[in-house]
Amino acid sequence: MSSGSSPIMVIDGPIKLTIALVDIESVYHHEEVIPSLLEELTREIERDGFLKHPVILDGETFVVLDGTHRIEALKSLKCRLVPACLVDYSHPGITLGCWYRTLRGVSSLQELLRQLRRRTGLAIKMCAPLRPEEVGKPPTALALTDGKSYARAVADFRDKWDAWALVRKVEKALTSLGIEIGFETEKDAMRKLTRGEADVVLMTPRITKDDVVRIAKSKRVLPYKATRHVIPARPLFLNIPLEALRSEKPLEELEEELRRMLASRRVRRYPPGSVIEGRRYEEEVYVLE
Repeated sequence: MSSGSSPIMVIDGPIKLTIALVDIESVYHHEEVIPSLLEELTREIERDGFLKHPVILDGETFVVLDGTHRIEALKSLKCRLVPACLVDYSHPGITLGCWYRTLRGVSSLQELLRQLRRRTGLAIKMCAPLRPEEVGKPPTALALTDGKSYARAVADFRDKWDAWALVRKVEKALTSLGIEIGFETEKDAMRKLTRGEADVVLMTPRITKDDVVRIAKSKRVLPYKATRHVIPARPLFLNIPLEALRSEKPLEELEEELRRMLASRRVRRYPPGSVIEGRRYEEEVYVLE
């Protein structure tokens, strides 16, 4: 943890969850912020007067695994601290996938490729079926499939950030063509293709944990919905007041106040698959009541 910071709560479960107050300027983002989402969330947090859920950080590097928009919202609300759940990113229970793009409004894969070549200048070529792990490895920056045929964008790129920059370029072209873009897990995207609920799937580069840390520490960011972290447990409803996060009190004093506040509340465990406030959580959840 950051210098001077100490836990205000520790929850033992599938993985160790360490709750702490973290200097908001010490964290590293790896995905971009969407302005409309940030604006909406900032209004919600300001209206509530507290932050409901802690962000999730790698305890060693302070790379953000979940909570980019919450952090930026707190910054805009003049907070100097962020409540964080620190985890061991190297833990095998924390897995990392990517989001595929499902495309609707495509007349044919061949016509789409023609339009994308013209609008992006990329060399997009028909190819044999690709495995997900091949995408994002030179020279294959990204791939497209209609379930029968495959095509790949062949390019000279150095790393996953470069590959995702080409995805961003293709997404911009797709939007200009009026094509509807959805975000799905790899399995769900292919399932929709099979069911006829998507015309084409854009297969995106797979990111590793090392990629995430390297990109974040270099102060670059990936596009929104590039990574999909699955964490086996998370705490909810800490409800930390904005007043505390803005306070100029010594950190030790704030930590002690919050320890007392959290110690007075009951922690209820919910198993994976539970629905809380309309959202279904695939992981184990610890709710502070």
